Amino acid sequence: MLAQPDGAFDAILPSRPRFEVLMARAAGRLDRFVLERFIRHRVLTPPRDGDGLRRRLVRAREFYGDPDFISHPDRFFAPPTPLRTQLQRRHALRDGELLEVGYETDFVPVFPEARRDPGIDRVGVARWWRHHRPGHPAMLCVHGYGGGHLWLERLAFDAGRFYRAGLDVVLYVLPHHGLRGPGGPFQSGLSFFDIDLVRTNEAFAQAIYELRALLRYLRTARTGPVGAFGMSLGGYVTALLAAIEPELAFAVPMIPLASLADMMWGEGGDPRLALAVEHGWTLALLRDVSRVHAPLARQPLVPSERRLIIAALGDRICPPAHADALWRHWEQPRIHWYPGGHLAQFRRYGALREVRSLLTDAGLLPT
Repeated sequence: MLAQPDGAFDAILPSRPRFEVLMARAAGRLDRFVLERFIRHRVLTPPRDGDGLRRRLVRAREFYGDPDFISHPDRFFAPPTPLRTQLQRRHALRDGELLEVGYETDFVPVFPEARRDPGIDRVGVARWWRHHRPGHPAMLCVHGYGGGHLWLERLAFDAGRFYRAGLDVVLYVLPHHGLRGPGGPFQSGLSFFDIDLVRTNEAFAQAIYELRALLRYLRTARTGPVGAFGMSLGGYVTALLAAIEPELAFAVPMIPLASLADMMWGEGGDPRLALAVEHGWTLALLRDVSRVHAPLARQPLVPSERRLIIAALGDRICPPAHADALWRHWEQPRIHWYPGGHLAQFRRYGALREVRSLLTDAGLLPT
């Protein structure tokens, strides 16, 4: 359960400047509109064998509920083998170059049944703003649900500005997103969340596997320390990575999802949830199956002074209670609230300045 109900944050708004209150409420209305009209109405294909799915979910609940997956993380999040990569130079940058990194991994689904499932895509792509001189710290950027379009993620993460500040910047594409999605870029992310929770669990396992492999690849290529910056679903993945990868140098979840079970069970009225309940979902099952990758079930390995949470007071897609729950679980590290929402990120550049301040204070960037 999340630490705070969303309504608790409505009480914070009157203490903010009036213009910020108006921005937060306007941004919240936009989030709610998009959530109701678009996100919750993305079409899910019902399984052909409803009874077979119910039995599979029972088996998945028993398998993913193994407590050793929490106490011994490498049993679920296996250490990666080296990537098989192919580099393509896109164009020159001042003091560096922009590279396309095509790669293939040896990821194997953890749930034995899932190894026979179709649609496992072990071929990925990343875009790397790389300095010629080695030793620059690197930032892995992890996008949100439905994202993965690299031209857009470059703007979302302000890659050019962070590169000019002294970072190598690497944009990562999650499984089932962007060109990795089975339906192409316009169906980005649709198959990441599924009535069959096995697919979702294995997508998280694959994402962590790939990010850990990319971190090792960058260090082998002589970058400096490597950290992660994720938004929305990418914030959840970043928080999870911070509890799995001991070499991660910093972690910045922005407008993060913190509890998949609370988000997917939602507030009711979601036609996709009604379909899932027809095929065996319960809240208890959802919590049991998703706990294996829940950031709130694990302690972070990144030092407290190298953690930063960025949250939006008007967010109604990953509401403020998610950021607050992660902040409390992380023993109250730095947190920055901006008066926008999930989509209309008013004053987001103030939030991005906080990222740079974190890295400067950690000695990763010059003052």
